[in-house]
Amino acid sequence: MKERARQVVTANVAEAKAMLHQLLDLEAQIEAASAMIAEALLSGHKLLACGNGGSAADASHLTTEFVARFDRERRAYPAISLASHGGDLTAIGNDYSFADLFARQVQAYGQPGDALAVFTTTGNSENVFRALWRPKISS
Repeated sequence: MKERARQVVTANVAEAKAMLHQLLDLEAQIEAASAMIAEALLSGHKLLACGNGGSAADASHLTTEFVARFDRERRAYPAISLASHGGDLTAIGNDYSFADLFARQVQAYGQPGDALAVFTTTGNSENVFRALWRPKISS
């Protein structure tokens, strides 16, 4: 069992190293996204973030770092994880659809100039795509 555990850890570390290396190819996109978020927050706007499952936890973690602090003392910035509002999620899912969860909240909380960070591990999350497109939901 000990050898199997070592193999699993070694494989996971190798996979993580490869993934970090691939991030270098996204350096320009990461810098652009960071600049957009910084511009929004420094100009008095807010950050909204969303995702499903583990990506919801990532969205919540991101927004928490802006509201609390990351690595140094600074003022708090307005950031909201759209996956953290249980009442909103259950009402929208029940009254509209799961696909409308985040779009409806973007309509409620988002304003021009705000930033939206989305997390999806599959790339196939309809509710995340709808949040990006801010569709009009009929009443």
